[in-house]
Amino acid sequence: MSKYKVKFSRRAYVQMRNIFSYIAEDNADAALKMVDSIEARALQLEDNPFIGVALPRGEYPFLQPGYHRLPINPFIMYYRVSDKTVYITHIIHSRRNQAKALIDDE
Repeated sequence: MSKYKVKFSRRAYVQMRNIFSYIAEDNADAALKMVDSIEARALQLEDNPFIGVALPRGEYPFLQPGYHRLPINPFIMYYRVSDKTVYITHIIHSRRNQAKALIDDE
C-alpha cells in the first residue's frame, strides 16, 4: 500500500507554533515533546489516513464533507483526505468549544 502525503495548512502550522510558544513559557522540554507528539500523530496518517473519527455532517455543517478529527491529548487535530494527501487544517485545545474554534479560525 502506498503512503499518503501529509501536509499542514498554514493555519495548523501557526497553531502548532503557538502551542509550542505557550508551553515553552513554562517548560521548553514539554513544549518540544508536545510538538513531537503532534508531528508523530500526523505521520501515522501516512499509512492510516482514516484512523480519525469522521465529523458528523450535522454537527459541523460549515465544513466541507470529509473532515476527520484525531485526539492528541490535550489537543484535537482536524484533517481531510483528498486523493493521496492528508491535509491537516486545525489543531485545537480539547477544552475549547470545537465548533466555535473551527468557525473563528476560518
